[in-house]
Formats: sequence, C-alpha cells, structure tokens
Amino acid sequence: MRRTKRNLPKNLSESSHKNDFFVEISVLLLIFLIFNFSSCTNQKIKSEAEYTLRAPAQESLEFNETWSFVLQGREEEYRPEMPVTDLCYYYTDINCYGELIDIPNRAKLTVNEGTRVHFGMCCQSTSLTHFVISPEYGLRDRIIKEIVKAAKAFDGIQLDFEYVPRRDKKKYLDFIQKVREEINAQNKEGDKNKMLSVCLPGRYKDAESDFFTYKEIAKLCDRVFIMAYDEHWATSQPGPVASTEWSKKVVDFALTQIPQEKLIMGMPFYGRTWNDKNTAKAWYFSSLQQNMIENGVKDVYYENDIPMFKYKTEVEVTGYFNDNYSVLNLCDIYQSAGIDKVGFWRIGFEAEDFWGYIKIRKED
Repeated sequence: MRRTKRNLPKNLSESSHKNDFFVEISVLLLIFLIFNFSSCTNQKIKSEAEYTLRAPAQESLEFNETWSFVLQGREEEYRPEMPVTDLCYYYTDINCYGELIDIPNRAKLTVNEGTRVHFGMCCQSTSLTHFVISPEYGLRDRIIKEIVKAAKAFDGIQLDFEYVPRRDKKKYLDFIQKVREEINAQNKEGDKNKMLSVCLPGRYKDAESDFFTYKEIAKLCDRVFIMAYDEHWATSQPGPVASTEWSKKVVDFALTQIPQEKLIMGMPFYGRTWNDKNTAKAWYFSSLQQNMIENGVKDVYYENDIPMFKYKTEVEVTGYFNDNYSVLNLCDIYQSAGIDKVGFWRIGFEAEDFWGYIKIRKED
C-alpha cells in the first residue's frame, strides 16, 4: 500500500525541531557529565598510593630524652602532646654586619610542663663564621654576650655551626668554651640552669684533618647532638640519607668519643630525590647546539629578538626517604647500642602517626 505524505501544521513542525534540538543538547550534556565523572574518578584513583610501606616491627620504643626541632614560622607543626622532652627553636643567624638576626619569640611556643625549649644558634657562612669565632676581629666576645642574652627566656642554647673553616678548629673550641663560661656567669646571677648542646655531623672515624672533634667538644657542653644523616646529599650519588650500616658505624664511633650520658643520636625524617639528567645549567654555544640536535629541536623562536626553544625529555628520578619503619628501625639500633637519648630533624617532615610509637621513659 502506498503511503501518502502528510503535511504537518507549521507550528507542530517547529515544535518537533525544538524537541530534537533539546534532545541533542541533553545527550551532549550527559556525555559531558559522564566524561568528567570518569576523569574525576581516574584522578581520585591516581591520588591513592599503589605502593605498600612496611609496618613497623615495634609497637613502641622508650627513651629518656627525645629531641626535635621546630622552625620559626612553622610553629603550628609542633603539638604539645608530642612526646618531645627537648624542643629546639630554629634558628637565630648572624648577618654580614656581625649582628644577630631572626631571634625567636619564646612566647610563641606552648609546650608541655617539663619540656625544655632550646635557643637554636647557627652561622651559615664559612667566611662569616671565621670572623665571628676569631678573637682578633673584636666580634667574638660581643656576639657571645648577645647570644646568651637573647636566650634568657630559654632552657638551653644549641650551637649548630656547620661551616667552621678547617684551620679554625682551636678557635671553635675556644668559642664553645667562652659560651659555656658566659652561661655559667648568668647562672650564678640567679638565672635558671641553662643547658649547652652542640650539633656535630655524623662521623665513623677520627681524622687529624677533622675540625669537629667529638671528644674535645663533648668536654665543653652538656649534650652532643650527632646529626647522623646526609650520608648522601643533593649533589652526591643517589643513596639513603642514613643507611642502617652507616648509622651503626656512626653510633659505635660516637660511643668511643662521647660519654653516653651526653650523647644524642639524631635521625632524619626527610628524604631526597635525584635526577639522571641535569638540564638546568649554563651551556657553551657549541654544546647547546649539539644538545638541541640530539633532542630533535625543529623550531627556534625569537622572543623579543632572543632565540629560544623547547623540547621534552624523559628524566629518571631516584628517591630515598624515611617512613615509620625505617626511622623506628634506626631507633631500635641505637637503643640496642645503649643510647637513651635520640633526636629527629625535624617536626613537620614526619609521618602523621609517627609520634604514637615514641614514649618517654618515666623516672623511677
């Protein structure tokens, strides 16, 4: 049977076209929503770890003293409930005019009763350190008096001078002795009995050229904080910040040089990464041209008359870091060696639940 074509009214035809239009829009909108939901789901999945970290073997570890550090401007990273007996407030430095700068305000920190707060003092320049600790330049005695005065509201002073020139070994020992004498003078004047601690880098043997001599420095202070980290550093070959074998050698050596009651073994919370390619550097013209050719650069653009280019390259990243398992393993190694005082650099770098594994030993 032959069908005859029906002529629809004009208004009905327009209505049908409008409906088709809205159907198409609805379908496109639905596809858009599905695509975005799928993308969000994929992003959520990618944000979740696909790797597994080892659970610590220890339920908890007890120590007589636990030391850690908080930086100025990051006071909120410290919580009074953390099991920290000694908190170092970092750091006061010395400027190019031989003046103390960045002196912390002790009132910004609220700590548990019994927690000691230490005034962290450093000098982050080799040449400036030389002028500060050398008596012939007229800075040393004034700086020492200013350090002790600035630390009046604190329970202790911690010296972290990591840039002592090699020829200034004796001068640094004299500097520490003078700080000790100035603290003792204030203590006699009725001030509270301040503690003096000194930070020293990790070592596992004695060398004549070493200007951070454990044994001699230990005689001058109440505590020696061994920074048993940076076994590998930013410009070294990739490797652990503090491997177990290296840490064992450091503590074994430290115990032969420093009285056990003064020794604090420091551990890292942080990790490091290394790239197998360093593309951010200055180039010879000829070397840069060769680099561009090897990486398939096809276009050079003149941006305000200066030639520039871009290319993509694959970089392999190697990382070593510390988690609860590795840090508690180091704690266990040190405790087994007879260490009852440990420290951690620094608050804010650790896993959120780390402090639940650390206990302060109660006095008998």
